[in-house]
Amino acid sequence: MDNKILRDLLIFGIIIIIAAIVFSFVFSPSSDAHNTSIQVLNKGDLGSNSTIYVKLTDSQKTSLSNKTVHVKLLDNKGKVVYKKNIKTHATGVGMAKLSNMSSGEYTLNITYDGDANYTGCSLSKKVKVDSGVVKDEIDNSTLDSAAIQDILDTQAQLDQDSSDSQQYDQSYTPSNPSSDSDSSSSDSNDDGFDVYIDEDGNTMDVVIDEDGNQVDPTQN
Repeated sequence: MDNKILRDLLIFGIIIIIAAIVFSFVFSPSSDAHNTSIQVLNKGDLGSNSTIYVKLTDSQKTSLSNKTVHVKLLDNKGKVVYKKNIKTHATGVGMAKLSNMSSGEYTLNITYDGDANYTGCSLSKKVKVDSGVVKDEIDNSTLDSAAIQDILDTQAQLDQDSSDSQQYDQSYTPSNPSSDSDSSSSDSNDDGFDVYIDEDGNTMDVVIDEDGNQVDPTQN
């Protein structure tokens, strides 16, 4: 092997080493980034309207606030049936509220992507959703009084929001569309007269005959 070939191989090897160092420096996490971990605080089964409680901390068990955590529930076929991105509070706790989730067994996936200061982490576990009302229970062994109070306050607000939504839904009564053979429907107003609705959904004027009796306007 002549000197030129040996020199070219040496140069090529140096280039490869430099490229590997640069790649490692650019794409690997910063050595200053702290490791993180996620904990699910729920104990026992979930209910159809339960709240999923998670806590994000670093390797020193310091609570991480204002971090986005992704919460997903997958059915037994791997289909995502619930997905929500939540922000952790000052206590490191984030909450994802379920709504009318069908009973059954699911896989709960929770992910934090990380940033320049913290590495990402994830958690996956099997959970069961029971039908009916289930009281949420949380593991507070790693929570201080501020975190517990934060959870209570936030849960109260979530319950109130849910209650307001249910009241609104219950107060709304959808109208039944008339059949092809019906051009109108009737109800009664505060004066005791029947109220007739035409086929376009508009209230028709009350018609009174000379004897003071109401006339069906659809018969005119």
